[in-house]
Amino acid sequence: MKQLFAYCLISILLVTNAFSQEVLVDMPQERGYIGIPMKFVVVYKDVSGDAEPSLPPIDGFVIRKRNGSETSSQTSFVNGRVSSTSTSKYTFFLTPTKLGELTIPAMTFIADGKAFQTIERKITVIETPTSGALKAEINGTNGDLYLGQPVDLTLRILIEQFKDTQLGVELSPNDMFSLLSQNSQFGCFEESIRDGRANVRTIQGHTDDGFPTTFYEYSVKATAWPETTGPLSLDPIAIVADYPISLGIQRTRGFFGGDSLVVEQSKLIRASTKMPIIEVLTPPLPNQPTWFTGAVGLFDFRIVAEPTHVNVGEPITLTMRITDLSSGPVNLDYLSATALDRFPTLTNNFKVPDKPLGGTVQGRTKTFTQTIRPRKDNITEIPSLPMSSFDPKTGEYITTWTKAIPITVNAVETVSANDLIGGSIEKSSQITPLTEVDGGILANYTGDSILRSQNTELNGLLIFIISLPPSVCLAIIIIVMIKRRSNTEHSKQKAIMKNALQTIRTVKAASNKDEVQQIAQALRAIEPNVEQKETVKTLLQRCNAAQFGGLQDEQLAHDVNAFAEAIS
Repeated sequence: MKQLFAYCLISILLVTNAFSQEVLVDMPQERGYIGIPMKFVVVYKDVSGDAEPSLPPIDGFVIRKRNGSETSSQTSFVNGRVSSTSTSKYTFFLTPTKLGELTIPAMTFIADGKAFQTIERKITVIETPTSGALKAEINGTNGDLYLGQPVDLTLRILIEQFKDTQLGVELSPNDMFSLLSQNSQFGCFEESIRDGRANVRTIQGHTDDGFPTTFYEYSVKATAWPETTGPLSLDPIAIVADYPISLGIQRTRGFFGGDSLVVEQSKLIRASTKMPIIEVLTPPLPNQPTWFTGAVGLFDFRIVAEPTHVNVGEPITLTMRITDLSSGPVNLDYLSATALDRFPTLTNNFKVPDKPLGGTVQGRTKTFTQTIRPRKDNITEIPSLPMSSFDPKTGEYITTWTKAIPITVNAVETVSANDLIGGSIEKSSQITPLTEVDGGILANYTGDSILRSQNTELNGLLIFIISLPPSVCLAIIIIVMIKRRSNTEHSKQKAIMKNALQTIRTVKAASNKDEVQQIAQALRAIEPNVEQKETVKTLLQRCNAAQFGGLQDEQLAHDVNAFAEAIS
């Protein structure tokens, strides 16, 4: 108890505040804009009370306080003395409501029973240099279309060019486009924008207030593919820009340093768009072929069969290639193979699976494979097969037919018992009489060997000889595994010990918490013997006192290094 009391007393005497208590106001702006909030931060340093600051009404400003506060603390060790400081920040937003030079008066804040006085500030409030207009619209396909047709859309984004008259700076199209917030949602245009496929031009227009101004127009094209019938549903699009209000010059130090423009103040502006009203239709049922599977457009259809010489019931693989003949973009992911199991001319002579097929896409061609099996031997060809699609321009179904494929189908030969044992397939007209032999099956064998037993008797020697090799192999495997595991664990522990001792040698002084923590971690990694356990325990206690009790142990690093040298 006496030792603990001494530690606590020394800690209290050594801990001092690096900075005295004070209350500051952080508001670097000297210029504001009508209707744009300005940050006003009240900073408490080394104030232990729980009271939060409040601002009096200020003429020309609307005041709003952010909930909560930002707190931080710092502890440092200088010349054996522990210094600590704590900071609490309270943020207010001051929104100017009128133009001209406004005054933020000197304020008094009470903290820990003391009064802290701030100085008066002058803020010049002017109109925002531009209105920050942002517009967006979507053009493209309108009206109805059929499932399988593409929807071509174009997104137009217009953003007012920012000009800083004081700095004489006009932001470029790339600069303005980079201001589009990460919170923007571009929907089906996301990929095109990410790949940089946006065209830009400069146009003249008017702000919402009717003033002439310059706009940058960004055009982005995209193609969407409806997945279901009914009203077209696409991801919503919302454009958000972090539009600048004022710029500043940031100076970079160093040999290659220079000046660069930074946005000092900005405001979020947004624009939403309406998608075109599009109804996705299903191809009509009248005149629809039974084998139709939903293809819309113009296609080429070809089939290759292999092999063409088979027996009844053997498989023939049909490779079907469907090529889109349209001139626009294609998406063959939703294209299905023609339903051959619904074509009677084929199913009457062949067994055709009725399961849907998966295909592979390469360019404008999708390839499917189907297996059919002939039912009889008088089939001479695979008939001409159809592939139907719906043409939205004419409103009619178009069927493309393949050419018939000649094949040869052989009958399956019947195999007799004589064939299985190598006999002739020709039947013999003569029957060879069988001769009966007395004595049964044993009458076929003669000699003394028939009387000898062919069984092998097991004895102890034979069992030992048989079991010896497996036993020896098993013993060797067990010994190798035990030795390997032992070597692995020993190597791991040896490496841990080596790293711990290396860490101790690198720490020459225990002047701060980080160095003390390194020493403690290294000591805990060491596996001491019975004689060394007490020494390690004592050194760890000194580490705890230095790390958490605030005591300065100048001999700690020296003693730990001496211990490491003794056990290495």
